[in-house]
Amino acid sequence: MTAGERGFLVLLVINLILVVLYLLFCLLLKIFWKRERVRSVLPKAAVMLLCPGVGFGFVTLGYLCHKLIFWRAVSLDDVVFSKERVKPQMPAEEERESNVAPVEEAVSVADKDSLRSMMMHVVQGDVKRSAAAIAAALNSDDTEASHYAAAALQGVLNDFYSTVQENIGQIARRKEDGTRQGAEERLRLAEETVDFMADFMKWKLLTDREQKQYAGVMDELCELLFQDARERLTVERFTAAAMQQLEAGDYECCRKWCLRLYSRHPEALEAYTCQLKLYLTAREKEKFFRVLEELRASGIAVDQETLELIRVFM
Repeated sequence: MTAGERGFLVLLVINLILVVLYLLFCLLLKIFWKRERVRSVLPKAAVMLLCPGVGFGFVTLGYLCHKLIFWRAVSLDDVVFSKERVKPQMPAEEERESNVAPVEEAVSVADKDSLRSMMMHVVQGDVKRSAAAIAAALNSDDTEASHYAAAALQGVLNDFYSTVQENIGQIARRKEDGTRQGAEERLRLAEETVDFMADFMKWKLLTDREQKQYAGVMDELCELLFQDARERLTVERFTAAAMQQLEAGDYECCRKWCLRLYSRHPEALEAYTCQLKLYLTAREKEKFFRVLEELRASGIAVDQETLELIRVFM
């Protein structure tokens, strides 16, 4: 046996003796001095046994730090456990709040520093509600401001992509289920997904390819509802299906949903405005005026948007 090996065996024996003494010492503390906090004794002993020398030094150093640094007891006198809400009285930032302008205008007239400051203020708020305004800053000449806008919108887009994909997957799994409960859950998910997509896609943040892709998804979901639970297709869902197809440039699919909306809800203004928008975009003059005459004869109150639509065609 070499000298190195003998030294290592001596180290192991000494370390074992120290571990045994440590365990005996802790046992005596528990028996005679009624020390109850000995839960960490076995883990510490295991560390010292598995790491000869180093483990003992680690435990000793931890004990010294605890006694020298963390020796003072924590006082809870200044800690407040009340659940009452405190409403801070903060003064209004008049200079900042009075300097508010629409993003579309600021992109064209603001200097770079002001535009960047404004973009930082906008993206810190509700990005979804300001998505259309933030999208206007993408075309800004200031690369930093456009970077802020792109980063904010990317998060919203990723949330849209993942939510739609997850819901579509769940709808497919419910179809394979074959149970009545699975069919009901499938229809409920279809409703929620259509509403979610309609609320997001109205901001027109998708590319042309994505618009066609997700308009196709909405068409499939609405077709599912139309075939299995026609009563769940509200005026808003019919309108969303038609308008997203129109935005994607699929006039025939848009015509399908416009006619279905007119057939199911002839008393709704949207049953006429959807057709008017379709025929205006497709330049079908005769059909536009035919629907316009039907709208006038129906006695339905016309809103400002429809009046503007009629003025554009006239």
